[in-house]
Amino acid sequence: MRAAEAFEHETKLPGKRNGALGSIGLDVLRCLLRLRGRKDGRLDPTYKWIADKIRKSRSAVVEAVARLKGCGFPDWIGRCVPIEDALPDEQQSEQISNAFILLQPPTVRECVRRMLRKPNEFVPAVAEKLARQKKLDTATVVDVIAEVENPELRAILARVRAFVDSANPPSGHTEAR
Repeated sequence: MRAAEAFEHETKLPGKRNGALGSIGLDVLRCLLRLRGRKDGRLDPTYKWIADKIRKSRSAVVEAVARLKGCGFPDWIGRCVPIEDALPDEQQSEQISNAFILLQPPTVRECVRRMLRKPNEFVPAVAEKLARQKKLDTATVVDVIAEVENPELRAILARVRAFVDSANPPSGHTEAR
């Protein structure tokens, strides 16, 4: 649902009320997601039932489902049952509720993947960088020079520090920062 809401936000043009799905489309999708059978995946409400559930008109639900289908969210299979004792020149079958299928359109697949992924090596790297920055904020010059791994660079930095300290003696400070 969050991916659909993000898709709606991304497709909303400035000055327009709704994006590609519309607010009623989001309500319909939310209703379908909540209604979906957990064990068997069955999803076959009527448009009227959905309209009553979200408190909108049947025609608004039909239009919203069409917009949702156009964006690749649901699809459906129209179902019919035979009419018992129908005469040869009468209607032989009657349409019943559609069987809905909830899909994950390509436009939303990447968004869902980002939401569900586990923290990777990027998260610890950022945490390490923040810890290093915090350590640098409170470190003295001696501490920073001691952290340098390259011995040649460490020696150069120590000579530069000694030169700066001799040129600018600290006034009232016991250690230069």
